[in-house]
Amino acid sequence: MRFRANSMFVQLSLVLIVLQCVIVFVSWWLIAGRVSAFFTQQQVDELRGLSSWVVTVLQDSELDSTPVQKWINQLEHDTEGLRITVVDREGTVVGDSSKDPARMDNHRQRPEIIAAFRDGDGTASRYSDTLGTEFLYYAKRVADPDGMYIVRVALPLTLVQQSLASLTRTMLLALVITLGATVVVIFLVTRWLSARIQTLSDGAERFAAGDLGHRIRGHHMAELDGLSSSLNTMAAELAARVVQIERQGNEIESVLQSMSNGVIALDLSRRILSMNQAAVDMLDLEGRSVRGRVLDDVLQHDDLLGFAGDSIRHGGRRFEEFAFEAIGGLRVECASEPLHDEQHEVVGLLLVMNDVTALRRLESIRTDFAANVSHELRTPIMAIQGYADLLADDTGNVGESDRSQYLGIIQRNTVRLAAIIEDLLSLSRLEETGSSERLEWEEIPLRAMLEDVCRDCAETAKRRDVDLLLSCPDDIMMIGSRQLLTQAVDNLVENAIRHSELYATVDIVGTIDDHARIAVEVRDHGNGIPSEYHDRIFERFYRVDKGRDRLLGGTGLGLAIVKHIAMVHGGRVTVSSEVGEGSIFTLLVPQKPQHAGDGDPVPRMAGSHS
Repeated sequence: MRFRANSMFVQLSLVLIVLQCVIVFVSWWLIAGRVSAFFTQQQVDELRGLSSWVVTVLQDSELDSTPVQKWINQLEHDTEGLRITVVDREGTVVGDSSKDPARMDNHRQRPEIIAAFRDGDGTASRYSDTLGTEFLYYAKRVADPDGMYIVRVALPLTLVQQSLASLTRTMLLALVITLGATVVVIFLVTRWLSARIQTLSDGAERFAAGDLGHRIRGHHMAELDGLSSSLNTMAAELAARVVQIERQGNEIESVLQSMSNGVIALDLSRRILSMNQAAVDMLDLEGRSVRGRVLDDVLQHDDLLGFAGDSIRHGGRRFEEFAFEAIGGLRVECASEPLHDEQHEVVGLLLVMNDVTALRRLESIRTDFAANVSHELRTPIMAIQGYADLLADDTGNVGESDRSQYLGIIQRNTVRLAAIIEDLLSLSRLEETGSSERLEWEEIPLRAMLEDVCRDCAETAKRRDVDLLLSCPDDIMMIGSRQLLTQAVDNLVENAIRHSELYATVDIVGTIDDHARIAVEVRDHGNGIPSEYHDRIFERFYRVDKGRDRLLGGTGLGLAIVKHIAMVHGGRVTVSSEVGEGSIFTLLVPQKPQHAGDGDPVPRMAGSHS
């Protein structure tokens, strides 16, 4: 017969066998305990009498003239099997009938010694490493004119052990006989039932394995036939339910995973029931197992956790916006909706999150840009308007020298206004370009391009008595937009000239860095830029020293243009600066265009035909 067919037999056998074992064990434990206690008490009484005898002999002996160990050696012949130990007040063994006292440990912490000093006598039983057997110890406190000491006597627990061994053999025999009878009875009963129950078991296992189309045949037994019918009905209902649930689950999962909004379903204890991929990406949880975990353990954000807790406690729909500074400044609009069961009881919470980071950033940029543009344009326009009004004064109060001065101011502000507008148009064109695919590329000798920049900036450098020092190998070639790259380096050099002291130098260095990128360094020897401004100087219209920048003619857009030119070439611009030490701006650009890799479309080269 197969093992599965005998499963009930095996289980019942094990239950009854275990029960029998428990009964025998408990009986043995109770009897053994009483036997052990009886014989132990007998030995304790015997040791108490022996200890009194030993103490009497000790006190009658002339210990002053006879060493304790020598006296114990003499006494050992009259006490076969009895171990005698004498311990002084400090716990030092001064005599022992089984071992050299000089080689024995201090006995002050032995349980029976502690009890004897405290109560007058004490007992303990343990294994003796010295003699290799278990002993029963009895210690007695003795006081005499010379001080206090302990007399300890011990006997091996052989009698108790022998009695327990005999009892154990008897109990084991009874257990074997009982178990044999139990196994025979169970086998006869369950053999008859196992064949009929096996069919039910096989059918149930096939249902559990997903074979819900299987049906169990009858057994001509009313009880088993009723069970077979119930299992068949259950299987049919389960099959219909599974199909429906799978269809609904697939529909819901498809909808959730296709949503751009992050969705998190929580139970009332804030345990995560479900989280779609958008939420995983939004909260930077990729690669982490979140289903079944408490939201507090997955996400460390007090405001969102408090929002979820309040929504669960108070119910209803709630809306709030959160900032996640630890996740790149993420800003999320979060809406909560209670989850209900079929009885309309609240069983959880649904959180729907919308990433509004880009929207808020654009709003901020738009607001700042509008404010900055209006301010930057208003200043030269008001100057032009004001001095134009003065020139239009026909009262004769404006002399020829004033007229010439006013015209110069109007001209300078007109040039400044034109420069601001041109830079705004450049930024607009760069943003419209968006990527390197819309630019015309050409091979550019780096040194030749840098020499052109030096010639372009020579007049500005001359006005401030600034020397331009160029260092670049002749053989470095790069691919990119010559116009844009020249404009970027022009802006960096013009910026360095404006912020250098009179009679200073501006160093322009072209190299290839450790990452095989073209690196153009522009170093000035000006006042430097405090570290707290390093991340902001590439923003539109941002100036560290607004008054100085306007005085020197900057539009506030040059570094922003450099940043965008680097980006469309797949590179970046960095700054290294310390107050009083000057600044180093570095333009980093790949040697090959960003889209000129294997398998990618190559940007159109200037002069090529497609």
